[in-house]
Amino acid sequence: MASNKRRRRRSIDAPPSMSADDTSLRIIVFGNSGLHQYSLTESILQRAIFKFVDYHTALTTKTLGQYLTRNVTLVNTPNFNSPDISHNTLKKELRKAVCFSCPGPHAVIFMLDLLDVPSTTYDIFKPVVQHFGEKILNHTMIVLYHEKEGDCQSLVDSVRRNQDFRELLEMCGQRYLVFGGKANRKDGSAARELLDQIDQMVSEHGIYSNQEFEDADKRIKKEEKFIEKERKKEIRKMLEALEKKHSGEDLAREMKCYEEKIQFQNRERAEVRVADRLGFTLRLVDYAVAIGKGTFVGALLGTAMGIVGTTVGAAVGAVLGGVFGGAAREAWQYFSNAFTYFHRDST
Repeated sequence: MASNKRRRRRSIDAPPSMSADDTSLRIIVFGNSGLHQYSLTESILQRAIFKFVDYHTALTTKTLGQYLTRNVTLVNTPNFNSPDISHNTLKKELRKAVCFSCPGPHAVIFMLDLLDVPSTTYDIFKPVVQHFGEKILNHTMIVLYHEKEGDCQSLVDSVRRNQDFRELLEMCGQRYLVFGGKANRKDGSAARELLDQIDQMVSEHGIYSNQEFEDADKRIKKEEKFIEKERKKEIRKMLEALEKKHSGEDLAREMKCYEEKIQFQNRERAEVRVADRLGFTLRLVDYAVAIGKGTFVGALLGTAMGIVGTTVGAAVGAVLGGVFGGAAREAWQYFSNAFTYFHRDST
């Protein structure tokens, strides 16, 4: 108990340190039930989190917490069965999941509602494989989630007779877990077993990463430096205030605590900014297709100016095409965001 008290923050209200240590876990959760995805996250972290969340949301969320002594980051992707999620939205949200789990997830969970496992199980998970590549299957565990009391073996047996499920299970190295939400809230046994199996999977296959994760991580680190510069005055004022209020060991402790908090916040903000940009870049591509020739002609006009010139030329063309298509406002947003984004990356 004494060690737990020492870990608490004192006068600086900061989240727990989520540094990349040997006990931290980053997990991306996919599934066919938004409600149960969020319930699974709450069960693992053993606290209520999503009180006002729309379970059919098409947004990717990131939740940080602790299980026992371990830092855990859970990234919930949109409900794959949501009628509101288009192919392009899904791609955008998958890019956000990448940013929120950099430098790469320790595990991917594919969560299925035990009471409603579809016959086309692999088709639901297929977009993930298409986006990340087949190697993602080496890092995937299937979780059959339920909120029933008592034995569910007959339901599990029924699911295992599903040919599509068996084929997906084979692709994932036969890794699956039946996770009872109600039972876990009482004793935490399912969460412990899940993390134990993830540890075993990591020992066999390591942490998943690819070029997309590496590129996103570089962008995030670069953005962190910009944010640090933006907050320079704010940080200096706070450090001066701490020096006036504390001294000696207390000052050293408070300053260390504050620095950890700032690093944590900067990383969080950088991830969100880069995720938004990557999603916006995707929308630009789709929009450019929609307005067609205006963007293409503008890009040709800007080619001689290099990457930034091409971007500006394409944006000007987008404005022209957008005007003809009744979308001038969105095209101009394309121009301003794209110019800022590429200008920053070129510096």
